[in-house]
Amino acid sequence: MEAQKVIVKSTGMPNDMQEHAIKSCIKAMRILRHDKDVASLLKKEFNDKYGRTWHCIVGSNYGR
Repeated sequence: MEAQKVIVKSTGMPNDMQEHAIKSCIKAMRILRHDKDVASLLKKEFNDKYGRTWHCIVGSNYGR
């Protein structure tokens, strides 16, 4: 798999939450093949840890 680079373009998250998001995203992208599966896993993890309702969009061309 090609090495991934994390780019945070904009966030209103506290630093600790942002670090959690980055680590969770890297982990999910290593084990899952499809963007929609990564997004579903991250949404569930954030809903469970920080309360509802989170939205997650994953894609290689999103936000360009």
